[in-house]
Amino acid sequence: MNSIRSLYDKLSPDTRIRIRSLIPKRALRWYAHKNTDVYLISYPKCGRTWLRLMIGRAIANHFSLPETEETLLLNWKTKIQPDIPKIKLIHDDRPMLKSPDELEESKVRYKDKDVIFLVRDPRDVIVSSYFEMKKRGSMFGDNPYETRRPVFEGDLSGFIKRRNGGFDTILKYYNIWADNRYIPKNFLLVRYEDIKDNPHQELLKIMGFLGLNAIQDTAISEAVSFASFENMQRMEAEGEFSTGILRPGNQADKDSFKTRKGKVRGFVDYLNQDQIEFLNHKMGDQLSDYFEYNP
Repeated sequence: MNSIRSLYDKLSPDTRIRIRSLIPKRALRWYAHKNTDVYLISYPKCGRTWLRLMIGRAIANHFSLPETEETLLLNWKTKIQPDIPKIKLIHDDRPMLKSPDELEESKVRYKDKDVIFLVRDPRDVIVSSYFEMKKRGSMFGDNPYETRRPVFEGDLSGFIKRRNGGFDTILKYYNIWADNRYIPKNFLLVRYEDIKDNPHQELLKIMGFLGLNAIQDTAISEAVSFASFENMQRMEAEGEFSTGILRPGNQADKDSFKTRKGKVRGFVDYLNQDQIEFLNHKMGDQLSDYFEYNP
């Protein structure tokens, strides 16, 4: 199997695209899942790009790997070192496009996998999601697996209460994973706020979960510095990555940047007191205590 993969990787990009077009999409997804060791899963706008850059940079530092875009963004097609698990980053079930009732409630497909579940205060997530769909959604092409698109034309108040991808969807998605956290082989909850408070400690914990316990503190510290908000925003403004993962919708509009604010409790800058109380009430009534997000 590895020899076939090696031959495939030597083909031109156009040839690889033509070959993939002949293979059923279900088979491609099965193959990708089979060869994944660890899933990094989050609802959109929970800081996944920030975390993946820290992990990618730490791995590059530890193993003295070329700091390519593929390495830094964890986009390698095969294992680049025997000791490095194959990591896949997904917004499992594409929840941002679904109503609470449409979300998949069983995560049994992850029973033989390790899962890192990244979360963020839902009040910050809903505000950040609004700007993502309002200012950046049109940047991305059609998804072959999805008929709905991540765009929104209304105001923030309407976005909070929308049926698909609104606040209720975020809470239900979190709760589903809280209920399913015993399904994966190993499960690690990571909170955005904890990373902000102590990025070195949290990244070290994540690397241990990945089986990379021997990583040096200097590799961790440099990775944290590399993925600082200021450096990420600079890289985004200067277009250092070819992928749209880190690219503004409009250079002149800071709200269209992927690295837009990065604040903890930044929602207070955009929501009035009535809106905050509305969200607090929903969190208090619906959100699992497992996440420790007390209104």
